[in-house]
Amino acid sequence: MFFRKSKEKEMKMIWELKNGNKKSYLVGTAHFFPYSFRTSLSRYLRDARAVLFEGPLDKHNMAKVVNAGTEENTTHLFERLDKRTVDRLSEAILPVCRSKSSFLFFNPRTLREENPVYEMIKGMKPWLAFFTIWSNYLERNGWRHSVDYEAYTLAQEMDKDVVFLETIEEQIEVLESLSFERIQFFLEKVEQWSEYAQEYVRSYLDGDLENLKSMWGRFPTRHSAVIGDRDEILYKRMLVHLEKGDAIAFVGAPHLRGIGDLLCADGYEISKEGQRFP
Repeated sequence: MFFRKSKEKEMKMIWELKNGNKKSYLVGTAHFFPYSFRTSLSRYLRDARAVLFEGPLDKHNMAKVVNAGTEENTTHLFERLDKRTVDRLSEAILPVCRSKSSFLFFNPRTLREENPVYEMIKGMKPWLAFFTIWSNYLERNGWRHSVDYEAYTLAQEMDKDVVFLETIEEQIEVLESLSFERIQFFLEKVEQWSEYAQEYVRSYLDGDLENLKSMWGRFPTRHSAVIGDRDEILYKRMLVHLEKGDAIAFVGAPHLRGIGDLLCADGYEISKEGQRFP
């Protein structure tokens, strides 16, 4: 599944929003991705008056997320999973240079074998441990870009008016609501991750929202508290900027359907490349 460095891609997960003579854009983002969209995003950002994001993306606020997900005496995630799943996860994210059959190493200070993946997520709540495993897996396979962060960096470089629709505290509250059962289910499917990731990339690059929607049920964050309940919140907070026009809103791709429906209900015309919103 490794994605080699290649040319940038054209952003197709983007919709034009029109209401009267006001025009804005809505972009569905991927928090992790193997390709850059820098040139394409720059073109859309150039004339934007306001650039909207779900929540803060700076290092200070990201540190707050890590702190919230760290709990010294929490039960280790691996102790709640079966041995087969632990072994498969360890094999999946260890560096390429390490043999898949030798993911244990000997620590001379403690005179015992240790699993480096176990040590990496030690002291993390299940949700932070999951995202740490998942992001390391993706990075190992060449996913070194983020649509959100790339757009955020470009907006700063262009000195745009950047607006965050949620506080980091609100976002942490959502992460804390993730159920262990959904996390466990996805981790146990580690052998299917490569196929899942490749299908995701194809659909995202094609701007195929319907196919992406069919995949979202497999991921731990794709439930009502994370998606459906927040669609209306995000929409209400972005609306004042959309009404003024020349705004571009970046939200996670799973929010596109719900927010798109709310826009249509309020009389917005949503289209891309001459096609109506699905």
